[in-house]
This record gives sequence, C-alpha cells and structure tokens, in this order.
Amino acid sequence: MDWSKIINSLKGSKWYLILAVFIGFFLYLFKKPVETIMELGTEKYLKEVPKRVDRDVVVNELLEELMNLCGADRAYIFRFHNGQNYFDGTHKLRMSCEYEVVGKGIEPQAKFLKDIPTSLYPKFIAEVVDGTMRYEDVRDIKDATTRVTLKAQGIFSIAVAPYFDKNDNLIAMIGVDYVGRKANKDSILEKQMFQREVNSIGEAMINKL
Repeated sequence: MDWSKIINSLKGSKWYLILAVFIGFFLYLFKKPVETIMELGTEKYLKEVPKRVDRDVVVNELLEELMNLCGADRAYIFRFHNGQNYFDGTHKLRMSCEYEVVGKGIEPQAKFLKDIPTSLYPKFIAEVVDGTMRYEDVRDIKDATTRVTLKAQGIFSIAVAPYFDKNDNLIAMIGVDYVGRKANKDSILEKQMFQREVNSIGEAMINKL
C-alpha cells in the first residue's frame, strides 16, 4: 500500500475528513478480529442459556411446591440489585420480583414489581431479615406503607423469609401470599421449616446445576 499517495490525496482536506478516513481504515483492518471476539462472546452467552433455563425451571418447581405446601395462592422471590448510582457514587439499591408462581385464578404481580427502591420499604425488609414477616392478617402490620401496598394487591395473609449466602449477604426474600382470603393457622409452615424450604430454593437459584 502506497502511504505517500494516501497522504498526498488528503492534503488540503478538512481534519474531520482525514480522521474519518483513518477510522474507516482502522475498522477495516480489525474487522475480522472484532467479529471473532464478538462471535466468541455470543457463543459463550448462548451456551449459558440452557443452564439458566434449567435452573429457572427447578426454582419455579420448588416455588410451586412451597406454595402448595403452605396452601398459598402465590409464591415468589425478590432479589436485590444496583439499578444505578447516586451522584455521590454510592449504590442506589433496588429489588425486583424475579420469580413468581401463582395458583389458578390468581393474577401475577411480578411485572409490576420491578426496580423498586429498597428505601421505600425499609421496615418490610427489616422484618423479613428478623424473621417476623409472617402475618395471618396483614391489617396487623404496623408499617402503613407495607400494609397499604399488600392490601392493594388483595393480600390477606403473608409469610416471607430471607435467604443469605455463605458470606451472610442478604441475597433474596422468598415468600408466599394468600389472596382474597386469610391463611389457616396451620397452613403457614412452622418458622424453622419454612426457613429450610426457603434456603433450599435460594441454593437452587444461585448455584449452577
């Protein structure tokens, strides 16, 4: 390639035209390597899809078992994530309903429960962490924000437990709802048994199959 001819042809051209030519030439030279890298990245991602789908199937099956075991109408998992940062660089923590199974005739809620700032429900989360978010009647919940939100979804009874990873980080909240009716006193599992079921679901969710 005769670089002198290229340079001479560009003399007198505006700087941005020269820059555009060199960028175009650079992209041409590295077209194949870039395509190869992108294909490898896509191929790696696509290989993960079946594993993720298998894991999601298992988690949904376990949630359905929990729902049936509790005689509930809905079972779900809320996971925490960093939606974005504040201007000072600190994390803006959010939570989303990532998994949900419902009984016959029950309206799913997961699509409405995405990217919720945790700052809106600190007392709800605190009770979940403490293991006290278990109410036969949601009207007994002292926190008005939690109480009103649950009643708006038609929830009469609720039980939610935390799932911590091996480093004691709060990874998820897993729970069941009773919609349009109260739970029988015996239908919400004894606390330790409920937590064991929640831990099994959490492990299936974060561990690779």
